[in-house]
Amino acid sequence: MILLTGAYRPFFPAAALFAGLSIPLWLIAHSGAATPVTDAYLWHQHEMLWGYLPAALAGFLFTAIPNWTGRPALSPMALLALFILWLAGRAAMFAAPDAATSQLLTASFLPVAAALALREIVAAGNTRNIVVVAMIAGFWAAQIVFLWFDTQIGVTAGFAVSLVLMTLIGGRVTPAFSRNWLKKRGATRLPPEFGTVDKSALLLTVATALLWIVTDTSMLTGIAAVLAAFAQALRLSRWRGLAVWKEPLLFAQHAAYAWLVIGLGLLAATSLGDWDSSDQAHHALGAGAIGTMTAIVMLRALLGHSGRPIEATRADTLLFSVLHLGAALRVCAGWVDDPTLLYHAGGTLWAVGMIALALRAFPIAIAPRL
Repeated sequence: MILLTGAYRPFFPAAALFAGLSIPLWLIAHSGAATPVTDAYLWHQHEMLWGYLPAALAGFLFTAIPNWTGRPALSPMALLALFILWLAGRAAMFAAPDAATSQLLTASFLPVAAALALREIVAAGNTRNIVVVAMIAGFWAAQIVFLWFDTQIGVTAGFAVSLVLMTLIGGRVTPAFSRNWLKKRGATRLPPEFGTVDKSALLLTVATALLWIVTDTSMLTGIAAVLAAFAQALRLSRWRGLAVWKEPLLFAQHAAYAWLVIGLGLLAATSLGDWDSSDQAHHALGAGAIGTMTAIVMLRALLGHSGRPIEATRADTLLFSVLHLGAALRVCAGWVDDPTLLYHAGGTLWAVGMIALALRAFPIAIAPRL
């Protein structure tokens, strides 16, 4: 079955469709209408962090690992089992989110995915990528805290680990793809190789994430977030984003990474200022960084691994514009007296962008490689 010949085929369309359908359900609940979910707010938090993102990560990991290691891809049966486990978790958390069986089911996906990834990486001696497995383990620990101990600390830890994970993945693929594209066009000024600026940005971001988890929005977190935001902005500026703007699927990666800078800036403002922007920081990192970065990585992987040219259509450009605009409106909603209009407009646009991505991805997922 073609759908089981690569992890990107089932996971990417399903992840995008799930995100696109979940947000309207949450907006309906937020407007006061009755929904089948008992605690819609906690469901929204959990499912966007530990429902959508793990599907995108699984599709990315098990598509990339054969390239990293030279080992075979997951067998169709193993891939099917992993996908069914993710899907069962979504159904369980929708039907009975407070039930222990639902929570155990949804909490089993990340450790299974991490174990499968670790097996392949260790077997190939590809130790440099063990850090990705470690990040997934940390993300799972945050989920455990959210489900069974403290929801606020769990959400903070989830966003903190996601911040580091996006820094790792975005910091690997964005300059590399941009460098290759510019080389092919004879450019002499290229994004620099991983160096001191990148190490500083990564270390400061990790420090910010740890302080955020341990001390919440303290002064220490704020100081670290300011330094990390400046380091991330400097790092991004060296990747020659303006030089690749003619290729939307490359420029979109730079735009997605910029949300990390914005999220860190908002976290700093929350920690050091007298105004509460923690919700805005969450959405800058969630709808902004996670949403747009996973979307561009998924679309590039779908096109590349299916043998299609990695080139944007006009619809793709519109798709990413809608995602960014939706995230921006949701973040800006915190600065107006009545945020309802921006709140719902942002969520609707973001959901439309994700559904458009699902519609773009599904025909590719079920078609043979060109």
